[in-house]
Amino acid sequence: MILSFCVTHKKASVPILESLIFKDKKQALKALSSFDFVQECVLIQTCNRVEIHLITSETSAGEVTDRLVRFWSQNANVSKDIVFKLIEVFEGHEALKHLLLLASGLESMVVGEDQILGQIREAYLESKEDGTTKSLFDTVFLKTLNAGRKVRTETGVNNGSVSISSIAISLAEKHLGDLTSAKALIIGAGETGTLAAKELSRRNIGSIYVTNRTYKKGVALAKMIGAQSIRFEEIYDYLPIANLVIAAVSVSAPLLTSKKVTEALKSVNTPSNLLILDLSQPRCVEESVGRLSGVNLRTIDDLKETVEENLQKRLDETIKARKIVDEELDHLEALLKKMAAEPIISSLCKKVDKIRCNELSKALHMINGINDDQRLVIENLTKELAERILQSPIENLRNATLNGDNALLLAVNSLFSLKVKD
Repeated sequence: MILSFCVTHKKASVPILESLIFKDKKQALKALSSFDFVQECVLIQTCNRVEIHLITSETSAGEVTDRLVRFWSQNANVSKDIVFKLIEVFEGHEALKHLLLLASGLESMVVGEDQILGQIREAYLESKEDGTTKSLFDTVFLKTLNAGRKVRTETGVNNGSVSISSIAISLAEKHLGDLTSAKALIIGAGETGTLAAKELSRRNIGSIYVTNRTYKKGVALAKMIGAQSIRFEEIYDYLPIANLVIAAVSVSAPLLTSKKVTEALKSVNTPSNLLILDLSQPRCVEESVGRLSGVNLRTIDDLKETVEENLQKRLDETIKARKIVDEELDHLEALLKKMAAEPIISSLCKKVDKIRCNELSKALHMINGINDDQRLVIENLTKELAERILQSPIENLRNATLNGDNALLLAVNSLFSLKVKD
């Protein structure tokens, strides 16, 4: 039985999610796998979700849930009532569907985001390394990752940036062209400024100058991305050499006024094309700055429109994505059903082959005067007979599992005394 236990951003606040995260994943996997009902387990943890995926014995889902919630509650020091209130439990078909939707980016806070696919892969590989996955979850997670890649390849569900920072940098690239020789001034080292700075760093921009009211915070961000930190009062000194200014600060009145910007840009080194992206709320840059010669001002309102357009395009693509998920789910369930017959088939083949070998040995001892070629012909004949006899039963067993007929598996197990565990 496949069971998934999930606490996500849909129901839980960030502080609660943080408290429910297993600080030591290796220890958590070891503890989970030690439960008598757990056969395989994978633990997925991101900033928006904590999920425990299990292959369990035939213990009831309700009993497994009770014991798991008790374990989770004790580990996180959070009351069982809170965990029960927040947890979503998926079983069988729904658990598989949830995993495929998750890998496709359709369960993410931002539809179609790519990071989750890598996070699932990492979680699976960690479990594989720790020995908490076997053939069933190997199949499930490899197919899940393939499905996630297929959705992204065959649909546009992850196309177009849907974060203000990403849109801002894309706009800068469109406006300035190649950024490798550009100089950027980041005003503000908060969340938005940090994200924008990281995006710029990934695009290999020529130079980045970072400033923040709290100087130490600006220094920390600059060090993180390999940039140069400057003091807040030096903004107008660096404005003339910048091609790009990204402002993301909290202000009660505009920081960059038309008068001050005009004075700063009197320098002979003033660029002919300065792009200012004001990501602040309320605005940090006076509206009239955008009317200055050689200055192009864009505000967060301009960028939000692009974000909403891109998000809508992604949402439109979810119909195609869900169709792929449904198709991949059918393929996965068919594969798992076939796998359910394999232990019986393997045991049956081994038993028949053991009988064949024993009887062949007896027969060969009773025949005198045969050469090696004749001996090989007889041996091949017995193999062929065994394979031909088993061919139809094996096919019928696999078809039975696809049709949900477990009775035939049990009958073969009993009829041939195979002693294969359910």
